Amino acid sequence: MRHLTNIYDIEQALADHRICLFYIKAPDCGVCNVMLDKVESIVTHFPTLCSIYTDITEEPLIAGRFLVYSGPTVLLFMEGKEVYRTSGFINLAELEIRIKQYQQV
Repeated sequence: MRHLTNIYDIEQALADHRICLFYIKAPDCGVCNVMLDKVESIVTHFPTLCSIYTDITEEPLIAGRFLVYSGPTVLLFMEGKEVYRTSGFINLAELEIRIKQYQQV
């Protein structure tokens, strides 16, 4: 997963890729760090999937632009549009199913 820290780079990654997973974490959040590792392990099974992450405090515009106010949050985009969102407890099996589903479309 690529670590991006500004809104321009994030928007560009979402626009440049057909499918993109965006992970947003909060500072000093143990759950966020543990889940990031687990999401990264899932993403390795999908080498063509764009995957990025950021800390919500690194770019203040993230909260308003993506309506994310806590972490961890996972957003899945297809052709620049959000198609899946989950926050807090992330069901990893469901996330993997959703990625597979949208890669087949």
